[in-house]
Amino acid sequence: MIENQAIESVDERLVNFTRFVLALSALIIIYVDPSEPDRLVNITYTTLALYTVYSAAVYFLSLRRQPAFRRVPLYWIDVAWYLLLISLSSGTNSLFFFFFFFVILAASFGSGYKAGLKVTIVSTLLFLTIGYYTTPTPVETNRFLLRSVYLAIIGYLMAYWGGSETTHKRRLALLKDVSRSSNPRFGVDQTIGSVMRKLREFYDADTCLVINMRQVTNTHILRRVDRKQPQFVSRVESVGTEAAQLLAWPPEWAVTWHHRSGKRWFRKTPCCTYNFSSGERVKDVDCETYALISDLLDSDSFITIPVYQRNTFMGRLYLMSKGRHFNYSDVDFLRQVMDHVMPMIDHIQLVDRLASQASEHERQRISRDIHDSAIQPYIGLKLGLDALCRTVAPGDPIAGGLAELAEKTESVIKDLRTYVGSLQEPGSSERMNVVASSVQRHARRLGEFYGIQVDVEIAGDLNMNDRLAAELFQIVQEGLSNITRHTASTRARISMASANGDIVLEIENECSDGESRNSFTPRSITERVVALGGRASVNVNDAERTIVSIIVPM
Repeated sequence: MIENQAIESVDERLVNFTRFVLALSALIIIYVDPSEPDRLVNITYTTLALYTVYSAAVYFLSLRRQPAFRRVPLYWIDVAWYLLLISLSSGTNSLFFFFFFFVILAASFGSGYKAGLKVTIVSTLLFLTIGYYTTPTPVETNRFLLRSVYLAIIGYLMAYWGGSETTHKRRLALLKDVSRSSNPRFGVDQTIGSVMRKLREFYDADTCLVINMRQVTNTHILRRVDRKQPQFVSRVESVGTEAAQLLAWPPEWAVTWHHRSGKRWFRKTPCCTYNFSSGERVKDVDCETYALISDLLDSDSFITIPVYQRNTFMGRLYLMSKGRHFNYSDVDFLRQVMDHVMPMIDHIQLVDRLASQASEHERQRISRDIHDSAIQPYIGLKLGLDALCRTVAPGDPIAGGLAELAEKTESVIKDLRTYVGSLQEPGSSERMNVVASSVQRHARRLGEFYGIQVDVEIAGDLNMNDRLAAELFQIVQEGLSNITRHTASTRARISMASANGDIVLEIENECSDGESRNSFTPRSITERVVALGGRASVNVNDAERTIVSIIVPM
């Protein structure tokens, strides 16, 4: 993004410098050869001098670190200046007519095809109107018409070429941005969500949908990014048959659909169908067969392409927009995007699989080590304490202490055996049980040692990988440790749930009397959360409770 802004700044400065050079050159040329203007000479000279000063001011202001006119369409101001100069000089015969080509070029290559075409149309019409009424008689009809035709035709070509150049630059920037977004730490879901958000923003679409199916369970996953909430990706599993109709197109088809195109005389059908691999147009397609899909999407215009992973059809990507007409160029570009994205997905899945296997191997090793190096000594300690209890007289005060120690030792042995058993349980649901049981066990230990009552609320529908589960447990440990070290609180609460594709973790404790209400951000927790692609904040609510809020994408 910074690189793109730097390129835009250089282009803007070049255009502003060119404007200044043209204005200054025109002023010098008509001063050296005053054959034109031939009327209102002083006013024309003054106007051109003012335009030169204006061009110089715009250029020098653009040299600043933050250009002042980045969001201002200066090409319309230039059009106004040129029309004024033409009206003051020789009308349609004016030398300043050639300035229009500069402004069309600047608008086309700076703002795209639509801006260049608008400037071309407006410049041509106003040149015809103002030039005709301000041209000294007799009007040279051939020059009048020929200049207008040249301005319209060459202006259109400039707009087309400039729009194509702008589109190619934006597409290359998006492909580079997509390639940079690959980070195995964030997982497959966040990577797909990030690509969907970028595509929706690139096309300024209302909605981006990705629906894919799981071959093993024969279920469907629907992901959705809306204009109203572009930062959220809603994920729905096992969607019904209605949403599954989005996969009704043949797998090899890419389709563009426009409801209103049927009213146009040059297009008979509302859809254009292409073979996704070859790019050839598929003929004789009965679009009415798939009209139900259009009704389901409730969009005037959409494009859909198949999504392949290792040459296997996995689902479809949809982009919906009310004000845009998609074409084959969009199909071809989306294919290029998928060619960049799917290897990234394969790489992330491979890393996740290797990490899960390594984590599984490590869990098995830790469980064996705990069983051999921790549980066995505790069992020996328990047997020794039981033997001592039998040698002590029933009325001896030491008997009570020994019995209490034996009971605590038995409790530790049970906890260790439970922990070892949880380490040996694979799968996402079991993994979530491991996280919940680990947090609850840690909270209970904290209460026994420090006298803090910790309430744990963990939703059962969380779906996370091994690394994320381990990181969240470490964050919980760090948060509870901060409570014991930095507060005098006797109650705390841990809650973990999912919302809009994110995991929301809250660590809450009551503020004791005399404690500062100024919020702070724990450094170690923040570093962990940022590394996971999330954000952390600390607030004190009206109930005098400090809440550490953590949001991490799943």
